[in-house]
Amino acid sequence: MRVPFDSKYTPAAPALQVMFGYGSGRPSLGPFQAIVDTGADATIVPEDIARQLKATPLNPAQLETQWGDVHPVTIYLLDINVGDLRLPGVVVAGDPDSGEIVLGRNVLNKLSLFLDGPAQQTDLLDDATVKRLRAR
Repeated sequence: MRVPFDSKYTPAAPALQVMFGYGSGRPSLGPFQAIVDTGADATIVPEDIARQLKATPLNPAQLETQWGDVHPVTIYLLDINVGDLRLPGVVVAGDPDSGEIVLGRNVLNKLSLFLDGPAQQTDLLDDATVKRLRAR
């Protein structure tokens, strides 16, 4: 899967297409553009996504931004599809104030990605490519 960088940011930001679900079955809400943020510990979604899925809130938490601001969020377990890869039961922070999706390291560490800055695109690598690269 190849996704162009999100050009609404300066400089453009790596992005992926994701879908969300809750409970049984394949994730069905989306696709949405998600920012790839290798500096974020956790994945953040607009709380409206969790509400649309009727996901059960787990607990309240505090989200601290890179600027030191702190605001309340709610923790949920959602299923996330990235390409053909299904990630069940991912801990996400439902942010009532954000309109963007940020994929943090709790998701990114499960993916094999190629962030191609000069071409301004993100590639989710297939198994054959990953095996070939790891064998080098």
